[in-house]
Amino acid sequence: MTKKVLSVINITFEILEKNPPTLVIEANGTVNSSGWLNAQLNPFVYVVPPIDGIYEFDFVANKPTGIVLEVITAIHSKPFFWDNFPPDLKGIKVYAETDNVTVNL
Repeated sequence: MTKKVLSVINITFEILEKNPPTLVIEANGTVNSSGWLNAQLNPFVYVVPPIDGIYEFDFVANKPTGIVLEVITAIHSKPFFWDNFPPDLKGIKVYAETDNVTVNL
């Protein structure tokens, strides 16, 4: 079952200089036990682009089943490759279960 991770610590990004440019976004965070897998950033789907230019993502992973260690554990998302990102993009906001982090581009 995919769920939001416990918290997001930071967001990193880089622009790959190719034609068209690609934005690569990754996040680091924590989960509340061992065994979480497949951490990724899921983009929000917008009918109308955000007025402030801050595009949002959920930081999710597959929750473990069975016996786990109940300990706060670090987790890192897979890179999210965003080809043809919008020209009005000003920042990225990533949501976890208990908090969120915003970075400006």
